Amino acid sequence: MFETIIRVLEPDVVDAATPRRLLFVLPSCPELSHRSGDGLDEILRNDLHNRYGMVAVAPSYSDWPWMTDLPDQQMFQQVLYFIEDVVPFIDGLYPGATRLLIGHSKAGSAALQLLLRYPELFTAAAAHDAPIMKEQPDQWEMPYFWPNAEHFRDFAIPHLLRTRGQSLGPTPRIGLYGYANFGKNPPSWSYDHLTAAHELLDELEIAHVYANDTKHEHRWDAGWIPDAVAALDRMSASYHRR
Repeated sequence: MFETIIRVLEPDVVDAATPRRLLFVLPSCPELSHRSGDGLDEILRNDLHNRYGMVAVAPSYSDWPWMTDLPDQQMFQQVLYFIEDVVPFIDGLYPGATRLLIGHSKAGSAALQLLLRYPELFTAAAAHDAPIMKEQPDQWEMPYFWPNAEHFRDFAIPHLLRTRGQSLGPTPRIGLYGYANFGKNPPSWSYDHLTAAHELLDELEIAHVYANDTKHEHRWDAGWIPDAVAALDRMSASYHRR
């Protein structure tokens, strides 16, 4: 079973006439580790919850949050837990709210995966420096979380873009923001995932926001979050004006 803490950051002033928006700040490390900074801290430090009137929600996981889902292994039902427990719990507090996703590193991959697999639940997703073009679970902790490489196909973002990307519609719902380990001139063990994803999105004619000119450290507190949240604000507004 997963043990989790869900932290919630509300705007200081709530306007009842303004539709609520939920910003799910997905974890990139287990528990409440701050080894790469903390996304919710950055939302608070930059006052983004007040600037955009968003409720920021930061769930935690007891293990590395790769967002795998192996139905025959209860401890590896991370997606199911998020979709069937976390989201409904927050929906109960803020019914009818728009849901947005943001993440970096593996959480960036999780944000895009969730958007592509559940486009009716989430409006837009932004990712920073994430291994989003992985097509095999062969690095880091991935073999442990996907012992069956064939099963990973259902979670691989390139496959999801090719098979489900058109379901996102004509307005941008994906934002790619900043690079470090997985962008321009990556280290020898990595690959330029962000440029490759941008090129695939263009090839598939999937609208997206690509802001990958600036190198940011592989951290939550590297300065990329304000631009990414601003993009989510614009993508959300554009989507709901359709």
